[in-house]
Amino acid sequence: MAIHNHYAGQEVAETEFSRRIQEAARRLGWDAAEVGSSTEIKRFKPDFVVALHFRTPKLTQYPTYGSMVTPPSFFADDDQFIKNILSYDTYLCSSEHIKSWLKDILYLTQKNYFFVPWYTTCQLVPYRAPQIEVPRLFYAGTNWDGPRFGELFARLDTEQFLEIYGPKSAWTHIKHSYRGVLPFDGVTILNALNTAGVGLCLHRKEHCDAATPSSRIFEIAASGAVAICQEHPFIKNVFQDSVLYLECTDDAQRLTGQISGYMQWIAGNPEGALRLSRRAYDIFAQNYTLEKLLADLAPRHQQLVERKKFTPNRSPKALGDKSAQFIVRVGDRGVGYVERALDSIACQSYPQVGAIIVQYKEVPNLSRLLDKYNNRLPIQLVHSSYTGSRSTQLWDGLKAVSSEYFCVLDDDDAIHPNHLSLLVQLLDQFGDCGVAYSGAIRIWESGPATGASAELPAEPSELMYFEPFDLGRLVTLDNFITSNAFVARGSLLNDLGNDPQLPLLEDLFLLLFLCRKTNFVFSYEATCEFCWRGQKNDNSVLMNRQNWEAARKRIEKLLWKDSVHSTQQIGRSSLSQLETHLESRLTEILTQTKANADAIAIRLDRYLNSPFLNVIRRIRRTLLRLPPPEV
Repeated sequence: MAIHNHYAGQEVAETEFSRRIQEAARRLGWDAAEVGSSTEIKRFKPDFVVALHFRTPKLTQYPTYGSMVTPPSFFADDDQFIKNILSYDTYLCSSEHIKSWLKDILYLTQKNYFFVPWYTTCQLVPYRAPQIEVPRLFYAGTNWDGPRFGELFARLDTEQFLEIYGPKSAWTHIKHSYRGVLPFDGVTILNALNTAGVGLCLHRKEHCDAATPSSRIFEIAASGAVAICQEHPFIKNVFQDSVLYLECTDDAQRLTGQISGYMQWIAGNPEGALRLSRRAYDIFAQNYTLEKLLADLAPRHQQLVERKKFTPNRSPKALGDKSAQFIVRVGDRGVGYVERALDSIACQSYPQVGAIIVQYKEVPNLSRLLDKYNNRLPIQLVHSSYTGSRSTQLWDGLKAVSSEYFCVLDDDDAIHPNHLSLLVQLLDQFGDCGVAYSGAIRIWESGPATGASAELPAEPSELMYFEPFDLGRLVTLDNFITSNAFVARGSLLNDLGNDPQLPLLEDLFLLLFLCRKTNFVFSYEATCEFCWRGQKNDNSVLMNRQNWEAARKRIEKLLWKDSVHSTQQIGRSSLSQLETHLESRLTEILTQTKANADAIAIRLDRYLNSPFLNVIRRIRRTLLRLPPPEV
């Protein structure tokens, strides 16, 4: 397993947690590594990845599981954080509150996922009686959000029993009790707790409201120390009377007095304190060790791998019923790029797949490369004229499609092994949709399937597009579906028409063509990659701005042709104009609704296939004069 730590190398809670996971995995006989980037994940080639923080989305082809131990209030208002979370393949949850939030946000998706219990706990260590002859009160923290419980610690600082550990800069307000920094190694903090004899467990209000425990309660119980805890739903439910509880009050003076009283009781009643210590340890050891959590995860992981078709299928592919062909245009890049693209097709878990190679320039050693796939992948070679318009090669490829489904894969891009399986599955599920698409990961690279260079960012990958379908964005030429992200029904190409002669934005024009005829559905998975390089001659995105504007104007002109105008009056309409038009027409039909037409008629297009939503789809088709859905 790979443990993806957004804060790798920093002295933070995630780093300590990562060390503990590694140790527990080692004891299970697993190979575990902490990684700080997608580059390291790909080098390690894990069975699965655990993302420790919601700042990290899924960035590779490997199953990625989100460590959901943070209250939703920390990320619920940030769209990018939500997209990161939605990109995960499954969820490791530390409370029912978090699980409930996830169920809500996932409610209208079609993802396969599961929930398993997961906590920022510890590896199993032998029980050791705490040293409570002269008990000390241990507390550790990084205070990443500023001084917590300031008045309480200021009062406790005047007592003789307090020992505080953490970054010096986080505890400048403590004058007497600060003891320095402990190594973030997964072990030292447990030893320090055992030596002190007593641990203090406090939580922010958000953690109490979400009933998600911090690592403190598990550290204290694992170390054998006696726990003094602020009341918390998880601790009350799980550890019950094995810990000492503080009153529910913000009165720092009162809390200080209660903590001082507990310290005196522990010193005067060692037998009773040791019984508490042992009960808390047994609860931890039987139910909450990282070894147990990881072992419980393993069979669920295997089931998900099978359900989501993660395993690459290197068996020979064949065309037949329900087959799909990828259009791959070649000519401007070397054979190394083409090989990477074809490999990603040949490794699809979906068995009925082939490629249409559209060649518009000579590519050295291309014939030799294609020979390598003779017994692995059906390949049709189409020779295309080099016209300077990227749409020429695309249209030549589209005209050669003979399969039930078709896809596009630029020669410098790639798809994950389960990309086609998941999208065809969606089209089978949603008969009124003709196009299914996934989220896309952008990767900065330096050369054809080469390693990183000094100029690349520390994290070269980014979850660039992860967007539910929005017709309004497409008709204003704001594309959010990459050319390799979608699978479409071949029957949609029956009236393809002539090459639109577009030097750029040909993929957007194709999407608009498909919008005239069918509905789209989003997979809520990230299963494709598109690569960028810094050279203008190798990256169309970096071409002259005037070329882009010319392509946009060309598309606007094409959209005014009768074949489009009579079907879907979008032309040069702005998004706001489209929304106004749809809203006024919907109001005539559904007088009771005040909702935005785009939200009702378009965004809901991706939702569950309920009777009500089918009615909405029919209304949309009526208003836009769309033909019946392709089946």
